[in-house]
Amino acid sequence: MRRKRYRGYPTRYRYRRPRRIHFRAVFRAVLIVLLAGIIAFCARMVYQAFHADAVIAQLEAQNQTLQQTVDQTLYPEMRVDPIPQPAAAPAGTVYLTFDGGPSQNTVTILDTLKRYGQKATFFVVGKNIPGNEAILKRMVDEGHTIGVRSYSGDYNAIYASPEAFLEDFHQSYQAVYDACGVYPTIFRFPGGSVSPYNQANYEQLIAEMLRRGFVYYDWSVSAGDDTSASRTITQITQAVLAGLQRTTATPIVLLHDSADKADTAHALANLVSELDRAGYTCDRLTNSVRPVTFAYAD
Repeated sequence: MRRKRYRGYPTRYRYRRPRRIHFRAVFRAVLIVLLAGIIAFCARMVYQAFHADAVIAQLEAQNQTLQQTVDQTLYPEMRVDPIPQPAAAPAGTVYLTFDGGPSQNTVTILDTLKRYGQKATFFVVGKNIPGNEAILKRMVDEGHTIGVRSYSGDYNAIYASPEAFLEDFHQSYQAVYDACGVYPTIFRFPGGSVSPYNQANYEQLIAEMLRRGFVYYDWSVSAGDDTSASRTITQITQAVLAGLQRTTATPIVLLHDSADKADTAHALANLVSELDRAGYTCDRLTNSVRPVTFAYAD
């Protein structure tokens, strides 16, 4: 019998040399993946940019619609016509302004102003008017100015929205008229026009109130009586005089006449005397006086 010639193991059992790793091919593959990722990222950024513009445009349109709604439906009669053109204050004039009344301290202040023949401005809190209507009538009769500060005095509620601000303002605006027959044309933002309480919407509130013709007044000098700590006659007087020396703006002085500010009421006679000695005359604010306003936040 003829023997078969041995031809080695079958192919499936033969040793196979490992394939070489082609680093260039791997590099190209990784590079392709990275480029694809970068292209996808850039495409997403472009999409988001265009989408953001669309969202902003939509929000602006909604805000404009809301503003038109606020203008047309919320107290359209609450406006000042014609819109005033304020001018610079006369030299040597100081404007004493009192926030937080009316109260019995307001009566003491009015007595002092009458005795010295001086005028002032009272930014009233509407909720304090009931029972004190005669005080507001006296302010008008004696030639002082009444402005709105707020109705509730609750900063968080007042600045919750433009609608909330207008509602609070209107309550005080109407309460002043009901008490003395005069609608206010000036006002002071509670806490100032730019404060931590209204960071979210102060620009919108200012624009809306100016559009309605109202003039708002911040202050350039403070008597320092806005804290709970008691202040002496000398401290209040010196704070005002020092502030007048520092300021280059219209001299508008912040004081308070709320029920807990007896120190201020008692200090007024000395303050007025010292102001007169320094050559100042106290006058009332009207919407024809160029206002002091705080700078917008950056």
